[in-house]
Amino acid sequence: MQELFASKRLKTRCAMGTPAEFHCFQAFTAPDDLYELPLEERRKTIKQLTKATGPEGFPPRSLTAQASMSWSEELFVMAVFFVIMGGPLFMFFGGVAVLLLGTWPMRAAFAVLSAFLALHPLPGRAFNKMLHTSNFTKLLFKYFSYRFVWCDDFSDVAFQTKPWIGAGPPHGVFPLANLLSIPAINDFLGCPFVGAAASVVFVTPWLRYMTLYGVVPVDRKSIEKAMAQGHCVGIVPDGVAGIFKTNGHKELLAMKDRKGIARLALRTGMPIMPAYSFGNTTAFSCWYDSFGILESISRKAQASMFLFWGRFGLPIPRRTQVTMAFGRAIEVSKVENPTEEQIDEVHQKFLQATKQMFDLHKASLGWGDKEMEFV
Repeated sequence: MQELFASKRLKTRCAMGTPAEFHCFQAFTAPDDLYELPLEERRKTIKQLTKATGPEGFPPRSLTAQASMSWSEELFVMAVFFVIMGGPLFMFFGGVAVLLLGTWPMRAAFAVLSAFLALHPLPGRAFNKMLHTSNFTKLLFKYFSYRFVWCDDFSDVAFQTKPWIGAGPPHGVFPLANLLSIPAINDFLGCPFVGAAASVVFVTPWLRYMTLYGVVPVDRKSIEKAMAQGHCVGIVPDGVAGIFKTNGHKELLAMKDRKGIARLALRTGMPIMPAYSFGNTTAFSCWYDSFGILESISRKAQASMFLFWGRFGLPIPRRTQVTMAFGRAIEVSKVENPTEEQIDEVHQKFLQATKQMFDLHKASLGWGDKEMEFV
C-alpha cells in the first residue's frame, strides 16, 4: 500500500512538473561482465548501479568525480583521437601544399589516397556491435567520465515508448556525448538506437570511422527508414550552426528558429526524447571569424570550416566530463502536413524541456555558474 501511495505521489509531482527523484548512472563504473548478461538482468544491474536522491536533487558538484585510468589508457585514447580528429586537418592542409608545391605525380597519388580514405567500404552491423562492447569504448567512458542523468521514471518511459527521435544539443566542435550515447543506450539499456550525422561525415577521411558506432545520414528518408526498422534515432538539433556558437562563457544553442525536429516528429508521429549534452562545448576550443564568413561557407558547403584545438593545443579532446541528461518523451500525433502553428507548439515544448533539463542538472554536474540561451 505504501508503494502504491508513493507511486501516486511520484506521478502527481511529475504532472506538476516538479521532479520527485533524481538519478545518475555512471557508465564508467559498469563491470566488464555486464555485457554478457541477458537484457533483463542487465537492466536490473544498471538499476543497482544507479545513484538516486529525492526532490532536493544531488548536491552541487556531487557528480563531478573523474574516472580513474592509467596513463597508458589515456595515451591510447589520445592517439586514436589525434588520428580521427587530426586526420582531416592533415588531409586538408596537406592537399593544399601538394596542390601548390607538388609535382603532378604527387598530386595524382594524393588524390588517389584521398579517394580511398573517403570511399572505401566500412564494416557492417556486426562490427558496430563488437565496437559497442570493445575495450576502446570502455576507455572512452572512463576518459570522459561518461554519465546519464534523469528525473523520476523518465528512463523507464523512454524505453517503453519507441521508436523515438532523440534530440541532444549542443553540438560543440564534436558531439561526444551523443556519440557515446549510441553504445550506452544500445548495450546498457537494450534500446536499438542509432545516431544521425551530416552526409559529409561519411566521406571525410579518418573522421568517418566514428560512424562505425552506428550512424545514419541526417536526412528525412534515412531517419524514417531507421525508425521503420525499429530504431530510435539521435539527432544534434543545432548542427553546424551550433559549432559557430561555441564559447567558454555561456551555452548558446542555435535552435530558436530551427524547427526541423518538431516538423519531423509531427510528420512521423514519433515522440521527441529531449536531451542535453553536458561537456560537448568544453572538450575543444575553436576559433571562427566574427563576421560569419566561415559559418556561411560551412552552411553552403555542408562541411564545417573553422580552427579547433583541445588537450595540449592538439586535435585531442580534453579530459572533460561528459554527461547526457534526458527528460520525458514529448508525445505528438501524426500529421502529414503540419501547420506552422502545430510545428511552433511542439517546438516550444521541446525548447522548454531542453532548458528545464539544463537547469535541473547543471549544479550537480559542476555547471552551476553557466547559463543557457537559445539563439
